[in-house]
Amino acid sequence: MPRKSHFTKEQIIEVAIDIVRKSGHEVLSARTICGALGCSVAPLFTVYHSMEEILEDTRKAAEQMFSDYVDDVLEYKPSFKEFGMRVVRFSKEEPNIFYYMFLDKNSNSYIADTKALECLKLTESEFGLSSEEAMKIYRHMWPFTCGLAMLCNKTPDHYSDAMISEMLSSQFMSQMMLVKSGRPVMNIHPHLSREGDTIVLRRWLDSDARDLYEFARDPEVSKSAGWSVHESEEHSQEIIRKVLKKDGIWAIQHKESGRVIGSIGYKTAAFSNIEMGDSDVEVGFGIAKQYWDHGICCEALHILIDYCMRVKSFKTLWAESLTDNPASGRALEKCGFVFSGVETTNEEGKTVRLMKLERR
Repeated sequence: MPRKSHFTKEQIIEVAIDIVRKSGHEVLSARTICGALGCSVAPLFTVYHSMEEILEDTRKAAEQMFSDYVDDVLEYKPSFKEFGMRVVRFSKEEPNIFYYMFLDKNSNSYIADTKALECLKLTESEFGLSSEEAMKIYRHMWPFTCGLAMLCNKTPDHYSDAMISEMLSSQFMSQMMLVKSGRPVMNIHPHLSREGDTIVLRRWLDSDARDLYEFARDPEVSKSAGWSVHESEEHSQEIIRKVLKKDGIWAIQHKESGRVIGSIGYKTAAFSNIEMGDSDVEVGFGIAKQYWDHGICCEALHILIDYCMRVKSFKTLWAESLTDNPASGRALEKCGFVFSGVETTNEEGKTVRLMKLERR
């Protein structure tokens, strides 16, 4: 049977969508489309100028599939619940199309977001919500719905329709009662389970920039910690994002005030100037000046030592102590560090004593 020499755009995209549905968008190419059409590449690019154009039209077709799937949700009450159920169900029934639309790096959720907002407007009248209250619920419900859909996309048999319906209802009703109560939400930030009397260690947040700048702009603090002086709150924000959010670094949060008053952490041999084994780490810390000589350093160090030795099973902890900053050295000694017998000179010509703490 001779091969056809001409295909319409509709025929090509129909085949392309079928490939995505069955095998995923990763295998979509001129070769796989031509194989399904039973033709060479030439007829394909008689209709289209490039593969990019085919991919663009395929994505539009996928979006249209989803749009048709949720087209009548506004006819249901409550529409937001029906829309959530449809989104999750679509992720189970059309897993490859859902992934292509929502999880691919080039995906665009504009159609889904638009429909969700349309449902939101109806939710206002259905539940007697103001526009502000409805938007607060939407900001929590929509990410929750998308997350549930992603779980069902990978493990569709783990969640029945009844479970999904109950989860969406529980989340919606919880959010609505919270919003209606007018109570502020306490934002819980996890911290290491071991605590000090006055401080906890938790991950750094972008919102900590102001607190960081308040003490990191002090030349004395920067000198004792080995940091550069922070020039602005924006500078502190950049340091948080590029440095302090890495694993092994914690903000020291004062329990009573809730403010961040310092930083503490460790770095492995690959990032340290100290010659040490692969199972060793270097520790370092910096504390706001007004909390010097209050035992904060020792509290933070005890927590860090416990984590490094008990949880991470590091063999030896190392620390550099400037001889002209005796308070730092005393804090290390109180926590069990001893002088290793090695002294060096830093870039500023200051004498540095190398301290160590070995696991017993």
